[in-house]
Amino acid sequence: MQKMRAVVFGAVSIFPALFIGMMVYVLLGGETEFPEWEVWMYGPCYLLPSLIVVGSFLIGLSEQEDAR
Repeated sequence: MQKMRAVVFGAVSIFPALFIGMMVYVLLGGETEFPEWEVWMYGPCYLLPSLIVVGSFLIGLSEQEDAR
């Protein structure tokens, strides 16, 4: 049951994670029209969404007692 919950948590968090990554990209000064790739984009574009998805997956794996 924990593995299924973890997969669902991870799958559901993909779109909010990508949205948060896009917002951070814009707040850090990223161009919205024809951007040129720069090294600093790895953080908001890849690292932050990945951390959010992995974190929600780990929360799903955590031991929690079932409601009775």
